Formats: sequence, structure tokens, C-alpha cells
Amino acid sequence: MHHTNVVVSVVVVVCLLDASIKAVSAVRVRRAGPDLTFAETVYVRLSSACRAIMDLSYSSMVSQNDLIKTIKIIHLNGNIEKSYPIDVAFESLTKPKVFDITKQTKIVIHGFKDSSQSAVPLDLAKAYNEKKMFNVLLLDAEEMMSKRYIFSAHNARLIGKRLANLLANLENFGANAEDFHLLGISLGAHVAGWTGKYFRQYKARKLGRITGLDPAGPCFSHAYSDQRLDKSDANYVDVIHSNRLVQGIIESLGHADFYLNGGGPNQPGCFMPSCSHLRAAQVYTESVKTPKSFVGIHCQSWKHFEGNSCEKDAYAVLGYGSSLKTRGLYYLRTSANSPYGLGMNGAKNIENNNTDNWLRTFM
Repeated sequence: MHHTNVVVSVVVVVCLLDASIKAVSAVRVRRAGPDLTFAETVYVRLSSACRAIMDLSYSSMVSQNDLIKTIKIIHLNGNIEKSYPIDVAFESLTKPKVFDITKQTKIVIHGFKDSSQSAVPLDLAKAYNEKKMFNVLLLDAEEMMSKRYIFSAHNARLIGKRLANLLANLENFGANAEDFHLLGISLGAHVAGWTGKYFRQYKARKLGRITGLDPAGPCFSHAYSDQRLDKSDANYVDVIHSNRLVQGIIESLGHADFYLNGGGPNQPGCFMPSCSHLRAAQVYTESVKTPKSFVGIHCQSWKHFEGNSCEKDAYAVLGYGSSLKTRGLYYLRTSANSPYGLGMNGAKNIENNNTDNWLRTFM
């Protein structure tokens, strides 16, 4: 995501809002809570302004059916990679010996200004593919998420609706909704959220799991739950935060939220916001390759973590090995360079050595 351009656009939006306050007053805008810092309050207001203009601008848009048809589904199966236009994806996937309804299905969704062939989403999909025990799909909506940011944020809903339709048809074919796991990067996390919302409308039940990898913040921070990724969108929603207050959302969204090095805005070894923003997905990919290499501790805040004031022995594994029963906020440290995982050492401040007993449960 190109955050500088997003901020400039949103500032212009605020000016437009001042000139059309009556129109904006009809748009639902969630008020910021009293516990936010000054920077967080400004961020929320800019995000709300962005969302209001987005809703006003596109409420009367003409059909985007032609643009929706540009969405593709990429299927990884061993050394074979095949791409299908969304309109023929169901027919293609359900041919003999293509889609295995007995397996879990991992669906990777790229972010703003990216595609399925960008390094970060493709690395994540390949990590799952190498295990040879999952159906692995990538959603490619490059043309719909390479517009101006507000256009792309609006399109997240349309993309999610179309993906939900495909998953509902695959369930009709015999797949189990519990076995669908969507992994959304940045804006892709909200695409995953919309997919979960529409799937529930179509099938009256939830997807199995959604993982949000530093969900996009602009236009989505402090939105209502029906306007962005939310824990109600799947039976288990886990979120990794790495660039909050810049490109990543500032609040917790899931059943379990993991904050890398406090959640940002900066990650160790990063100098540009995009580096910190993508770190969440890179860490998750590493967790697929090296399970249990990231362990967080249940904690009230990063300040409590730094003061060694977290709940004693309240640990949770991040990423691939995450328990579907995990609940709450978890904090952990990572290294500045790959490999990022510090194992149990990441779940404590450097001076805290009280985790040795829990470590034995992994041995």
C-alpha cells in the first residue's frame, strides 16, 4: 500500500466533508472511544471521512460486472499452477482429480496494488502447497485492487461477494464450510471479511477460519463490524498486527489478535511502512514452514508486556499452529531479520525468564 498517497487523499476528503456536511451526516460513522491517543483519534477521523466519501461516491455506481469478470482463481497443486477466470472457476475446479473435497482449503488473498503473483502472497501459498495436504488457491483481483485506494477499498465488498458465491457452490459440490480457511493480506483481509459475511447469507453458516494479516486501516479503522473484517465472519478469526497507525488497522478485530513487537507502527529491521505492513504475512509464512516458532503471551497492552506484567503462563501459538480456541490479545517479540521466530523467548521481555516450565509442553 502507498500510504502517503492514501493520507493525502483522505485529507482532501475531510475538506470535501466540511463542504457537504448534510450529505455526510446520513452516513453511519462510528464514534472514536475515549481511550484513544491523540494520534489514534486523528487516524480514526481520517478513516471515517474516507469511508463516508466512499459510501457517498459509490452508492449510485453502475454495474461493475465486466470488472468483476477479471477476477481469477489460481490453483496450486504440486508443481502445477493453473489460473481460471472466476466465471469458470467452479466448473474447472470440480473436474475429476482437481479439487479434493476431503481436504482443507487455503485461500490466499493479496492486498492493495498487488496480485496473486506478488512475492508475499505467492510465498504464503507455496508454503502451504509444499505440505501436500491442502487444496491451495490464490484469489487474483489485481484490476479491482489497483485503482485509487478508495476505489479499491470499495471493490473489496464486490470481490468478497463473488468469492463467497464460489465457495458456496464448492460446498454444494461436497466441500465442508469448516474446511475453508481464508488468509487476507492488508486490504485482502477485508475481502475475506466480506466473503465470510456473504457466505453466511448464502448458506446460513460460517466459514471455518479467516486470518487477517495486518488488515488495512485507512477507511476501515473504527468502522462498524458490518463494514470490515470482524470475528463474526468465521468460526475462528485470528489477526496479526504489524503496522498499526499507518497502513494497518488500529483496533483488535478477531477472536485472537497477535501484536508483533507491539503491533507497530515500526517493525525491527524495517525503514519503510510497507516493510512493516507486510511483516505480518511474512511471519505467518514462516509459521507454516516452522510451526510453533512464534509464541505470544496474553497481555493487556504492549506497555504491560514490556513491564513483565502479563498473565502468567497464558501463552498461544501464532499462525499455522494456532488453536481455534485461542481468545484475547497476545504480544510477542520477533527478530529483525528472517528467521523472525524466537520461540518461547519471543513471549517475554528479555529480563523475564519465567516461561521455562511452559516450554516443556512443546518438547
